[in-house]
Amino acid sequence: LERGNDAAGWALSGALIGGMCCFAGGNVGNGPGWWVVVFSAALATVTLLFLWWIADRASKLAEKVTIERDPAAGLRAAGFFIATALMLGRSVAGDWVSASVTVSDFMRTAWPALVLTAAVIAVERFCSSATERTALSLFNSGWVPLLLYVTAGLLAVRII
Repeated sequence: LERGNDAAGWALSGALIGGMCCFAGGNVGNGPGWWVVVFSAALATVTLLFLWWIADRASKLAEKVTIERDPAAGLRAAGFFIATALMLGRSVAGDWVSASVTVSDFMRTAWPALVLTAAVIAVERFCSSATERTALSLFNSGWVPLLLYVTAGLLAVRII
């Protein structure tokens, strides 16, 4: 807000919502104590950050948000964070048995987040930046990818 970067505002809002989804998923289910919530939420959150790192390295999405200040890129980043966190939060939700069972269940059910990350990379390579955009298209505006990502996240949560 201080620097007037709307793109960063969108991306940060998505990251905060994503973090809440990761924590909420870790908080669902019965367990012996608070540490199981921390373990599960940390597993989902660290994976979210790792997938963001991969997506950024492959597509320079953070650069589009912070340097180019592209609002469409900020919206797409927000969609990535929210949709991925929905999938990861759902993957750590459930009753606690043990750390190994939690990690095993997570590995078995979090795979849609990898598919979404690959899709985000492909979309980012397809979408032009704000400085290269000659005509405003609905897809390049950022809203359509955001809605598609979040819809995919909701569908994956429903399917898993």
